[in-house]
Order: sequence, then C-alpha cells, then structure tokens
Amino acid sequence: MNTWKLSPAGVRTVVELELRQRIRSRRWIWALVGWFVVIGAISGLIMFTTERIRSEQDANFAGGPLAFGIITYFVLGMALVIAPAFTATSINGDRNAGTLATIQATRLSALELATGKLIAAWLAAAVFLVVALPFIAWSMVWGNISILQVAATFAVMFAEVAVVCAIGLGWSALISRPAGSTLLTYLSVVFLTVITLIVVGLLSLAIVRTEQVRVWGLNDADNSAYQESLDKYWQDNPDGSDPPTPPVNKCTWYTRDQSVVHVEQIWWILVGNPFVIVADAAPLPPGSAKNLSEYEDLGSDPLAAVRWAVRRMSNGPQPEIDECTAMYADMPGYRVDYDNEGIPRVYTTSGTPVNVSPVKVQAVNVETPVWPWGLGVNVLIGAVFFWVAVRRLAIPYGVLPSGTRVA
Repeated sequence: MNTWKLSPAGVRTVVELELRQRIRSRRWIWALVGWFVVIGAISGLIMFTTERIRSEQDANFAGGPLAFGIITYFVLGMALVIAPAFTATSINGDRNAGTLATIQATRLSALELATGKLIAAWLAAAVFLVVALPFIAWSMVWGNISILQVAATFAVMFAEVAVVCAIGLGWSALISRPAGSTLLTYLSVVFLTVITLIVVGLLSLAIVRTEQVRVWGLNDADNSAYQESLDKYWQDNPDGSDPPTPPVNKCTWYTRDQSVVHVEQIWWILVGNPFVIVADAAPLPPGSAKNLSEYEDLGSDPLAAVRWAVRRMSNGPQPEIDECTAMYADMPGYRVDYDNEGIPRVYTTSGTPVNVSPVKVQAVNVETPVWPWGLGVNVLIGAVFFWVAVRRLAIPYGVLPSGTRVA
C-alpha cells in the first residue's frame, strides 16, 4: 500500500461507502427530524421572548442580534456535541467488526481511507447545520441581520466541525476500544470550549499584583466629610427629599495601591475556543469596529459581547479610575449611566451628554481580527490528529495493542 497516494476516485469510493452505511439506518432520519424540532422550538422561544421584551419593556430593544447570537451559539454547541459521533469510532469500529482489513487489502491508500472517512463524517455532521439554516435565515430576516454575517458565521462553524471530526478520527485510530476513543474525543471538545475558560479563571488568581493606580475622586479628608454629611442627611430625611449636593468640585487626581489583575498575559488562551472564534469572525455593523465599547447593541448581541470581552482582556487593566463622576447621580438635573467598562457617563435630564470625566478609557478596537489565529491553531490540531490516523492506517502495521483485531 502506498500510504500517501491520493486520487479523487479513491476518496470518492470511501466517501460513498461511509455515507451508504450511515444513510441505511432509519435512526439517521429520526435524528434529523428531532434536531429540526429542537432547533425550531428553541428558535421560536427565543424570538417570542425577545419580542415580548421589545413590546412590553423597551421599544428600542434590538432583539434581532440577540436571537441570531443565541441561535448561532446553540447550533454551534449542538454541532460540537454531534460531530464526534461520526468519527470517534470510525476506524476502531471497522477494525473490531473485521471490515477494515478488507478495505485495506484493496488499492486504496491510507491517505485515501482517512480522507474519505473525514469527508463523509464532515458531510454527515454538516447536514445537521444545513437543517438549522431555515431558523438562522428566519432570525436574519426578522432581526435585519446581513447575509454576510450569516455566511461568515456558518463558514467558520463548518470549519470547526471539520476540526472536531479530524480529532475524532485521530483518537479512533489511536485507541482500540470505541468507548475510549469516543470519551477522549468529547474530552478534547470540552478542553477547547470549557476547560480553556476554567484555566483562564484559575490563572487570573495567580497574576494579581498590587500596583499604584491613578484615581479621579475625593481625597480621604473630603470623602470622610461627605460621608458624614450623607449619614446625617439620611437620619434627618428618611424620605430622601432634597439631597445634599456632592462636592464634585473638590475632585482631584491622586494615586493609591490597588490589586490589579493582568489578564492581558493570559487572554490568548481563549483564542482557540470555538465560541470565541465564531463570535470574532461574525461581521459587525458598519462603524462599530472603531470602538466596540460604544456599539449600542452590545448588550443584546451575544456575539459582539464575547468579541468585546476577549479584546478587552487583551488591553489589560484600565490605567485610570473614575470615582467622582458617579456622584452626579445625586445632583438634580443630571443622570448617570455606565458603559461596558464601568465608566460613568453623565447626562442632563433632557438626555444631553455632559463631559465631566478626565479619565481616559482605552478603546476596544476590532479592526485587526483574532479569529484567523484561533482557527489556524484548531486546524493545526486537526491536521496532527489526521496525520496520526493516516499513519495508523498504513500497512504493514507496527506494534498493535494486545487483543487488537486485524481481520
């Protein structure tokens, strides 16, 4: 056998054999029907909820991005759960059934066998994504989502499914028992999606440092005096009428020691997370790339929220803190809102913004994409597992584990 020979005819032969085996079972059809019903129910529930929020609580609520983001993440999560089932037992299952040796006795090369099995598994998993397309299109039309955003999101999801299929194929070639290879494939998916988050959370506890930060606020003496006046005010006026005016005119710059978490040192661990990759690859509305923190629909757009969180981590901690501007909330004629950085913004009661904070906030810029690096890492991992599968399918065999069936 020529291990690395590759021909379209050989790959097509293996793909046809694999697909015929899968389509022959009626469970395949029932699985698609069940998948369609579940996706439809979830999509309908999401759109119903977002529409209720917009009609009863906030007429300006942008439910479209929220529905599209949740449906996209649900489909991605389910696809990552389904994909391992198509390749995690592809090789060791045929070996245990005694059919693998028959195929290896033909002119098909190890590369053709592995490529055919990978393509067949990827096509089978991709069918589930295609079945979900009507609901994605529904949310696209309902939420005014661009076709470019849908196309880019699905293209990256298809690529991630192919990577998971390759990982399952590699474990199926390495592990003799189907149960063991299935378990390791699912653990690989969990590592990419969940464990990376846990690792970042644990490491963030180890990179806390006490540093001096600049603070815009009241010094200790003025702050103590103001707090005493507030305590006396609430004792004399429990109804909260005619509150005292905060001494915002006494705010100054000073430095203090504070615990700072330098997440910019570990944010890259999340780059290979499939959910981060999909979120970062989804195009944003025009103009939002200059400063993602000011994207008005960020609170209702899960994809933008994940993208913002990862980019914000890469910026590191804010160099300055504003503790003074928030006091405008107690002043008549003003109201205070907080942006995604927790920085207070002052408006008059008529809605006119008032620039009263000297704190400089780092912009979260998304013009330089992160997702190609993450997708590249995942493709490299998939390529390594695929190479392992080809080497394990090569003839003659090397040393096989005790009890491994050959024919």
